[in-house]
Amino acid sequence: MTNTLRILNAAGDLVVDSDTPGTSCIGKANFLKTVQPYYKDSAWQTGYSQYTFATDRPVLWAFDLPLGRRVGIFGTSYQDGVHTVGVYCGTGGDWEKFDRQEAVDVWAFSTISQARSKFGLILRHSKEHYVTHDFGTPNITFPIASGSLGESVRIPPVDRPIAIGNAPFYNVSYFDLEPGYILTNSRYFLLRTANNTVGYTAGLTFKRIESQGQRGKDSTVSHPSPFLVIDGSFLP
Repeated sequence: MTNTLRILNAAGDLVVDSDTPGTSCIGKANFLKTVQPYYKDSAWQTGYSQYTFATDRPVLWAFDLPLGRRVGIFGTSYQDGVHTVGVYCGTGGDWEKFDRQEAVDVWAFSTISQARSKFGLILRHSKEHYVTHDFGTPNITFPIASGSLGESVRIPPVDRPIAIGNAPFYNVSYFDLEPGYILTNSRYFLLRTANNTVGYTAGLTFKRIESQGQRGKDSTVSHPSPFLVIDGSFLP
């Protein structure tokens, strides 16, 4: 017989499961640069901000949710112990409808691999006995809201809401133009609105005008994409 602890909130949502590894913040990413939307190779392309974080551990990226800004992870890479992450944070589209980019704070979260505190509740896996939760660890992940594609959620008032997660949504569209056509790509990013709701919304990432040739077919790649909103007031 094994023993597990499960804690639900008042809405019946699962908050803690002793057999599921918890996560905590392991540090803040280092800002490198911000690139504004640009024209290259006969196409308009979105901008982004770039950050690095050194660790060999698996990472969940968390980012600020400034009011009225589309925010999300634009791309990641890893080499020689260093993660490089591109982050989209845009508002106020220019004449080609590309968002102007801003820097935003980014943090790295990872699983709790060992107990770090001397006091507090520590949970271990019921069979493997490794540490899954340490409630004395700073900045553990306690979601205050969660959602997915097509599902906006209202968040409680907190000083600094941040999000973990990103939509694997990619849309390719063709528009007739005589002669030729216009090709556009868009992706989904999170947006926090004035009434304190958070949900996904599309941002333009690529646009090219072709003066000749046959247009292709519109296509969309989309998968379930849950996100968490947590209170980032105490993050480093």
